[in-house]
Amino acid sequence: MKEPYIVFYYQGWEELLAYTIRGTFEGEREDTIRLLAAEKGVDPKDITVKIERR
Repeated sequence: MKEPYIVFYYQGWEELLAYTIRGTFEGEREDTIRLLAAEKGVDPKDITVKIERR
């Protein structure tokens, strides 16, 4: 059975990370964007988020 995932993309096409919505906490999405941007050396504004069933 598929479940909803939060998927982070760089410039709208390169997948950086995905995790299930289950067990997430308030502010986690924003924290993850900041961490990914720092790790990859990119602007956080270049990271988009989509909810997908996987």
